Amino acid sequence: MKKTSKSVSLVIITLSVILGTLCGRVLTVNALENEITSSTYADDNSCPRCPCPRVGGGLLKESVDELKESGSLTEDDVKNINSYMTKDRESKEAEMKDRIYKAECEKIDKMVSEKVISKEKGEKLKEAVKENIQNMKRNMRRLNSK
Repeated sequence: MKKTSKSVSLVIITLSVILGTLCGRVLTVNALENEITSSTYADDNSCPRCPCPRVGGGLLKESVDELKESGSLTEDDVKNINSYMTKDRESKEAEMKDRIYKAECEKIDKMVSEKVISKEKGEKLKEAVKENIQNMKRNMRRLNSK
């Protein structure tokens, strides 16, 4: 009986550590994602210590605004540019989520191969990771509202 309770305790502790690690990684990724998605122009890297924007989306946004004000770009042009930038950002987000998921699955597969957790629990853990990755923005908003 004691051996079984020790095994159960070990599994619970192991899963807690794993989930804590995954949640920590999700929080880190959420913070990075929030930084990336805070602008339609995903590469907007203006620095608070420097009044001029760095090369990237800041210059593009500034240039679009200038050309709009001068009449060189129409409202439709600006909408098309914004739409393109949004699609580009979403594509980058999807790629980032895919890379994170693959990296986490590799860790889980290694845990299964080293008999840290069973294959069934590894699959459940992969499903949970996939769901958490899909819910990154929602989780970040929830954390920021606290």
